[in-house]
Amino acid sequence: MFRRALVVFAILAALVGVLLARQSAQEDEVLVSGRNNTVLIITDSHHGMCNAHLATASALIENHPSVEVHYASFSGIASDIERLSEIGRATNPEAKIHWHQLNGPSIVDAIGGLQGIITPPGLPGLKAYSQMVTSVLTAWSNEDHLSLYRQTVDIIQEVDPAVVILDSMLRPSVDAAVNLNRTRAYITPNALADLLTPVQPRGALFWRYPGIASGLAFPVPWKDLSTNMYQQLYFIINFIMSPAIKNKRSWLQAQGIPRAVNLFETFRQDVPWIAMSYPEAGYPLEYIPDNFRVVGPVVLDTAPAETQSAELAGWIKKAPTILVNLGSGFRYEELRAGVMAEAIAAVLDAADVQILWKMRKSQEYSDDFLGPVKEYIDNGRLRLESWLDVDPASLYNTGDIVVSVHHGGANCFYETVLAGIPSVVLPLWADHYNYAQTAEYLGVGIWPNKKTAPDWEATGLTEAVLEALTGNKSMTMRQNAKALAHKGREYGGRNLAAQLVAEMAAGGK
Repeated sequence: MFRRALVVFAILAALVGVLLARQSAQEDEVLVSGRNNTVLIITDSHHGMCNAHLATASALIENHPSVEVHYASFSGIASDIERLSEIGRATNPEAKIHWHQLNGPSIVDAIGGLQGIITPPGLPGLKAYSQMVTSVLTAWSNEDHLSLYRQTVDIIQEVDPAVVILDSMLRPSVDAAVNLNRTRAYITPNALADLLTPVQPRGALFWRYPGIASGLAFPVPWKDLSTNMYQQLYFIINFIMSPAIKNKRSWLQAQGIPRAVNLFETFRQDVPWIAMSYPEAGYPLEYIPDNFRVVGPVVLDTAPAETQSAELAGWIKKAPTILVNLGSGFRYEELRAGVMAEAIAAVLDAADVQILWKMRKSQEYSDDFLGPVKEYIDNGRLRLESWLDVDPASLYNTGDIVVSVHHGGANCFYETVLAGIPSVVLPLWADHYNYAQTAEYLGVGIWPNKKTAPDWEATGLTEAVLEALTGNKSMTMRQNAKALAHKGREYGGRNLAAQLVAEMAAGGK
C-alpha cells in the first residue's frame, strides 16, 4: 500500500514537472537586449530580498568600470545606493549607480507588515503559510500592481539595458521584464532546495525533502512521511488553484498584460538564476538545472567595520561578542522582547561575553521588559541598537563575533555560514524553518524551542546559546562552520555574481 502511494506521488511530481516545463516552453521567445554594457537592477526595498542585489551592484561598480549600472527601487534604499556609490569611488573615481525611484508601496507595506505572517511550522501553520505565499505573490492591489508595472516599463525603455536583473518577489517589475521580453536574470537569496525540490527525480519532494514550512528534518523521517506528503500536496494544489493568483492574472490581462503573474521563470533555460546558496551549505540535490549559477554567499561587506563605525567596532573588541539580529524586517512585540531579555540576562550571568542586540519594537510599550538586563546595559556588556550602522558581514570579519542568534532568514544564514561561527536559529515563518533544520543538519547551529515555535521560552533559548558558545557541541559546530565558510569563499560570492552580470551586459547591442 505504501509503495503504491509513493508511486502515485512520484507520478504527480512528474506531472507537475511536465506542466512547468511545458508552460516555460510555450513562453520561450528570443530575448531582447538593449545597450551594450548597461545593467538595470530592479528590486523591492526590503533588505531581506535586495541585499544580494546591492552587494552585486557594489561589486559591479568596483570591478567592472566599463559597465553602466542602474538601480530601480523604492525610496527606502535610496541612501544605500548613494552609500555604495560613495564607497565605490574609493577604488574607481567614476563609480556611480544611477538611481530610479519607484513610487508606491513596497512589498512589506503592501502586505501590511511582517508581523502578520509569523506562523507555526507544520500542520498548525499550513493553511496560514499557503495563504501567505499567495498573498505575497499578489501583494499589491490591482491598481498599485499596474502602476508599478507601467513605471518599470518606462524605466526599462528609458535605460534600454543589455540585461535586467530582477528580484523574483517584485512581481510587477517581473511582469514588465517578461512582457517586454527583455534579456534578464534573477539574483536569489533562497536555498537551492527551496527552489528546486519540485524538479528532483522520483518525486523526492514528497518523500525526501521536508516542506518549506514543515519544520521536519532532512531526510524526512519515516514516521513523518505521510505528514510531509500531505503538506506538500496541500501546498501545491492551493498554489496552482489559488483564486487570488487567478483573479490578479485575469485582471492584469484585461489591462493588456498578456503574461501576468508568470510563475514559471525558474524553468526558462535562457534566464539565469544567480544563487547565493551552494550545495555544501544545504540539503544535497541530485539535479541542478543548467540555468542556475551557483556563486556562493553574496553578502554586503562594503568596507571594514572600523571604517563604517569606529565606535561600534571598538566596542565589540572589548570581549567575545554574541550578535542577536533577527533580520531587517522583524519587530519585537512586548512578550518576545521580555523572553529575549530574560535569556540574555541568563547568558551574561553565566559567561564572560558581551551581547549586541538589534532590537526594534513593533509598537510603543514600556521599557520594563529590560529590567532583567538593566545592570548589563549600565556596565556596557549589553548594547541595544535599533539599526546596525555596520554591515553584519563586516562585523563578522572582525573575528570578534563568536555566536550569531538569528531568525533563519537567507541573508543572516549565509552571512553566519561565511563567518564560520555557530548559529542559534529562531525561525518565525516559512523558509525560516528549513534554514533552522539545515543549520542542525549541517552541524553548524541549534534550533531551540521547536515545540513552541514561533514562540520562545527563555530557558531553552539560554541553553542553546550557551551550548553554541562553550558547550559539548561548540567545538564541532565551529569546525563544521569554518569548513563551510572556506568552501563558500571558493565560489566567489558577490564578485562572481558581478562577473556573470557583466558578461551578460557585454552581449548588448
